[in-house]
Amino acid sequence: MRGVASEKTTTRLLTDAKIMGDFDEMFQLFPEMVLLSKSPPTWKGVITVRNSNNCKIKVKVKLTVPSFPRLDDAIVHFGSSIASLFGNSFTKQINSILKRSESVPALFVDLIKLIETLLSENQEQKMVIDPVETNARDKLLKELDNVLSENADVTFSSTKDLSAIKLTMNDISIVVQPILNNSGQHSWKIINTDLPDLPGYTGNERKPFSLKEIRNIFQRQVDTMEDVWDQLRRIDNFCWVIDPIQPKPYHLYRRVYLSPLLSFLITLNPTDPTGYPKIKFLGAKNEVEKYRDMIQDEDAIENWDLEYSVYENLLTLLNIDEFPQAPIVDEPMEQEGIVGDEECCICFSMDDESGNLPDEICNNQKCKRRFHSACLFQWLQELATNKIVFNKIFGPCPNCGDEVSCNVSSS
Repeated sequence: MRGVASEKTTTRLLTDAKIMGDFDEMFQLFPEMVLLSKSPPTWKGVITVRNSNNCKIKVKVKLTVPSFPRLDDAIVHFGSSIASLFGNSFTKQINSILKRSESVPALFVDLIKLIETLLSENQEQKMVIDPVETNARDKLLKELDNVLSENADVTFSSTKDLSAIKLTMNDISIVVQPILNNSGQHSWKIINTDLPDLPGYTGNERKPFSLKEIRNIFQRQVDTMEDVWDQLRRIDNFCWVIDPIQPKPYHLYRRVYLSPLLSFLITLNPTDPTGYPKIKFLGAKNEVEKYRDMIQDEDAIENWDLEYSVYENLLTLLNIDEFPQAPIVDEPMEQEGIVGDEECCICFSMDDESGNLPDEICNNQKCKRRFHSACLFQWLQELATNKIVFNKIFGPCPNCGDEVSCNVSSS
């Protein structure tokens, strides 16, 4: 029994030595193949081969050896397009190599020889496979280095694999992604941006842009938008903006509260920051009509002064000294859409002048907005389409348009 145990121990030690030897040799010969697991031994990474033009090509490969150190049942995976390029004979040739290879490092040496032979035989076939020339990454790094070496207000950051690069200027960012074409040249596309669509900056979408061109376009866009953002900041600071709740750099509009029955939507022109903007009034019909006539008056448009801010021009246009301010609350409530679920959808507050809470609710399950009875009655009373049946007044919900009602006595 001792002899058997001793023999098993010796076999295990030899196997362990074989494993460690293969691991060390793999690390030395193929440093880009990473050992993912020792049980079963599994490597994943890339091997470098040369094509008929002596260009280096990296080929993705994964090897799993369930019966290590035996290789006859090992499993080898390549990029899907490798097999489609070389055909069914490729799999048979791989199996032949598995049967005759004596070690994992020897197997990889044989794999490289096989692929190089097949590449030579297929030299006239177009290469549309997973391998990427090693100098492609070098070209990308060189392009990035050239752009970074120039003095500019734009800063760069990237993922570890350079699959995405972020450009930032004055807290505004865009994210771009490199695209490798068939000739091995990089172009770039924008996959995420803080900027709105600006006329004259999109260019020809079919034209590939270099990273430097992307940087220069981005810088000009940010410089162009600074005046627009300055105008919008004034509105945010001095008006009660009810939409968007948290403005983003690409939001060129603001919805401003005027009264429980009226608000207006203003949209700035990015190419004419202080010019006469698009203005649309929202609310009770008679209020909307009164103000709509005001902004369509030719004298009002002519009196719009480009030397003044949009905020100052709005005060003059609406003939007011200041805009209503949002109520100060001790604890900000969660907002959904334009107003919070518990607030009155008309006056945008919890308590009305009498201290009453919103006690009317829209029956539309997707809306469920709340209203003070007095606010809702005043709203419905101003609508030409309202109808009164017995002691109730009916009309469209200010939020969703479905029918809502309240007691006439609410007045």
